[in-house]
Amino acid sequence: MSLPTAVEYPVFAVGDLHGRVEWLDKLVARLRDLPEWPAARLVFLGDFVDRHPKVKELVSRVIGLIAEKPGSSAVMGNHDLALVKAAALDGEPDSYWVQRYAEAYDHAPTFESYLGRTPDYHSKADWRADLDALRDAMPEDHRAFLAGLPWGVEAGGHAFLHCGLSPELVEPAAVQWELVKQRKWHGYAHPRLGTVSAAEYKAGYPVWLGADKKLSANPLPLPGKVQVTGHARVPAPDATGVRIRIDTSGGVKEPLTACVLRGPDEPPAFVSSDG
Repeated sequence: MSLPTAVEYPVFAVGDLHGRVEWLDKLVARLRDLPEWPAARLVFLGDFVDRHPKVKELVSRVIGLIAEKPGSSAVMGNHDLALVKAAALDGEPDSYWVQRYAEAYDHAPTFESYLGRTPDYHSKADWRADLDALRDAMPEDHRAFLAGLPWGVEAGGHAFLHCGLSPELVEPAAVQWELVKQRKWHGYAHPRLGTVSAAEYKAGYPVWLGADKKLSANPLPLPGKVQVTGHARVPAPDATGVRIRIDTSGGVKEPLTACVLRGPDEPPAFVSSDG
C-alpha cells in the first residue's frame, strides 16, 4: 500500500492508537454520523503498535479504513519506527533500535498480538530471534504498511506529522517539512551546536517522529500550515495558530480523539470516542 503525502479536505485526523481497536471503532461510528464523512479523508497520526494486545486487529482495521476512504493516509510514529527498525521490516535490523525497542518501549503486547506470547529476554540472541519470529508472523500487508508509512502528510493549510518541526535544527521550517515528506534525516538535517538536539542526536531517529518530545507542544512554526500532531498525551485537544495536538489517550485511557478539518482556514472541531 503506497500512501499519499497530500490529502484533500475535509480531513479527519485521528490520534495515537496503540492497538486500541475498540476505541477506534467507537470513534469511527461517531465520525460516520457527520455530514462530512462521505467526502472526508482520514489521516492517522501514528503509533499503531505496542501497549495493547490487539495491535494486529488494529492495523488490519486501519488498512481497511484507508482502503474504504480513497485518498486517506497515515504517518509514522516513534513506536512504529522502533518496530520497523528493530524487527527489520524494511531491510537489515538497526542495532540502535534493536536495543532501544527492548529497553524503552511497551512492546510485549505487540508480540502477544502476532506471536501469542511475550518475547524471551535471556540473551541478546534470544531477543533477536524473537524479533525475527515477530517479523515472520506479521502478515505481509502489515509489514508493508508499517515500513512504508510517510513521515508527513499535508493538506492546503495543515501539516500532519507525529511530533513537530524543530527550532534546534539549522534548516528553516519549510526545508524541514520537505525533508519530512521525503523521509530524509541523517546527513540532511543538522542540529545547532549547543542544543539538546545536538547532544542527543541519533542517526536513525528523526526528531520529527518523537526524538524531541517537546516539539509536540512547541514546534518551529511552518508558514502557511498548522501542524497537527500526536505523540505527547494531552488531557484535551489543544489548538493554537501554530499546532493542534490530539493525542488524548496514549493508548492507556479514553478518549481517543479525532480532529475535523473542513478547510485550510476553518477552525478545528473535535470528536471523541466516548462522546
